[in-house]
Amino acid sequence: MQELVSLSLEDLANVVVSTPSKSAQRLPEVPATVRVITAQDLRDRGCLTLEEALADLPGIQFRNLVGFNGYAFFRGVPNQNNHVLLMIDGVQVNELNSGGFYLGGQYNLANVERIEVVYGPASSMYGTNAVGGVINLITRDPQDTPGLRVSTLFGGFDTRRQDFTWRSHDAEQDLGISLSGMLKSGDKADLRGSRGDGNWSGSLDTSEQDAALDAKIRCRRVTVGLNLLDKEASYATKDRSTGTALQDFDVPWHIRFLNTWARYDFRRADRWSWSSTAYYRDTTVEDDTRPVISRPTATDPGYRERWFRPNHLVGLENRYDGTLGPHLSLNLGHLRETETLAAGFARSRSAAWSVEPEAPARPDMLTNDLTSLYAQLTWHLSEPLRLTVGSRYDDSDVYGTVNTPRLGLVYNRGRCNAKLLYAEAYRAPKPWDFRDGLGNPDLAPETMRSSELAVGYRFAENLRAEISLYRNVLANCLTRENSAAGWRWVNLGKVRTTGCEGTLEYRRGKGRSYLNLTYTDADDSTGRAVPEIALHTANAGCQYAFTDRVKFDLRGQYLGRRRNPPTTAAGGDPEIDDAFVMNGTLSLADVAGCDVQIAGRNLLDAKYFHTSNTTVSRYRQPQRSVSLEIARRF
Repeated sequence: MQELVSLSLEDLANVVVSTPSKSAQRLPEVPATVRVITAQDLRDRGCLTLEEALADLPGIQFRNLVGFNGYAFFRGVPNQNNHVLLMIDGVQVNELNSGGFYLGGQYNLANVERIEVVYGPASSMYGTNAVGGVINLITRDPQDTPGLRVSTLFGGFDTRRQDFTWRSHDAEQDLGISLSGMLKSGDKADLRGSRGDGNWSGSLDTSEQDAALDAKIRCRRVTVGLNLLDKEASYATKDRSTGTALQDFDVPWHIRFLNTWARYDFRRADRWSWSSTAYYRDTTVEDDTRPVISRPTATDPGYRERWFRPNHLVGLENRYDGTLGPHLSLNLGHLRETETLAAGFARSRSAAWSVEPEAPARPDMLTNDLTSLYAQLTWHLSEPLRLTVGSRYDDSDVYGTVNTPRLGLVYNRGRCNAKLLYAEAYRAPKPWDFRDGLGNPDLAPETMRSSELAVGYRFAENLRAEISLYRNVLANCLTRENSAAGWRWVNLGKVRTTGCEGTLEYRRGKGRSYLNLTYTDADDSTGRAVPEIALHTANAGCQYAFTDRVKFDLRGQYLGRRRNPPTTAAGGDPEIDDAFVMNGTLSLADVAGCDVQIAGRNLLDAKYFHTSNTTVSRYRQPQRSVSLEIARRF
């Protein structure tokens, strides 16, 4: 345990990442701002959900509905999670119809080797939706620590989790297999009655049931993988039920994500390599989703609804990485995808509250093709200086052609690392945008232009600081337009964001500590501050290994004051107050052959809130809870 805590900052800074350029590079040489969450970080902090893993990073703010989904805002732009790409092992898991990803507990974090978080536009490599950043969950390889590990966890809000990970590797045959699974259930918070601002009844359900399965087989040059995520969470907190006929329990939102892929890798010494990846993606809102139940009244028998939305995609990506002499390297890629998406939700409704509706019919399906070409050239101008130029060309049946360039100048010598970056990105409308509300068939892609200066300096072996200064302009913003007839999405206005992210990290011997400070000044076309974005946020933490078997971790998050969207401000909460939240863990290794961890969330039991874009004026966040995890290796 102590060995990982004692790693020098120089070793940690030179970790190899693969997400920014789709090829392995040392972190100081990457033309992007990248922050890495290691498997050890996830274990030490007792992370149960993806948002818990991301919450200790600078530059990310959240809107948590304490229900079927939550939303992460990178660098000052609120959205429906469709400005950030989420991937597992380099294959996207964003929902195909809306383009947004899901936060929550459905990710099998026990099988994650590291999470690479790329900040800023990345469309030059990944195309649409890579506007605010990219999150890549990289799972463990079969050759990592062979054997079986099982874990069980229970805690507050009736939380239960069981997971296992098994790996085997035959070096002689160059054959490896890994298999991992997880089941998790529990409530998210107690928001019944007055505890939830009176928005819901005393029967409110905030439960979530998750399941995950990861499999990977590697034989010589071929790797085959599977990732299955199943999330069934209460939809009750989506809207206020008090004073309405809405039922706020037994209303599950059930979505399933399935990724399967096969990759062939060929390498010719250190000169060049070729990779081909075929993949299949399925993201389906299952037909047992029952998000709306209207209770009977004296004049209305009420009703129940079931929704269904299937989507799938097949794709093939070929990539070449090579050197063109002692000073030039080249990355080339070609991608072809065909997606089949539901034109909208298929719905069925019963004639009364007491009657279960029939399964919805299959909706009309839309088939679209995408062809993409991307290239990136890196020129080693001198020993410390590298220039990277790249671009991607997308040709879509839906939104036509888009070109997104990228430029990066990286200086890396001794204790200093500096990056001057420029990138463009876009987010193309999806069927969900075209048809939501009244619908709007004339939507155009949102576009982003970003400039950034990032500097890192190691003052001593154990002390390092980083600062990132950036300016982003998001144009053609998809904005909700309200009228007497209803509402729809339109392209309107810009969001201009000026920001600064600073990090200070200290490691020595058995301890480590860090401090993140974030300044985010986001304004709309009228010059007003963008709702839901705090001007100041901060994260700080410390960790100490008392012995090889006992480790303590304590972290705090400061959430700055922020405005509520105008649609909810009328409900009486125009602003959300600032708050301080503290979390901690105590980890004990080799206790009767087991590893034990006690984790506390919201240790001070702070009563704090997140913003809302629904009929709920604000969302109270989970109260204090404690969990106990016991794990054993065989």
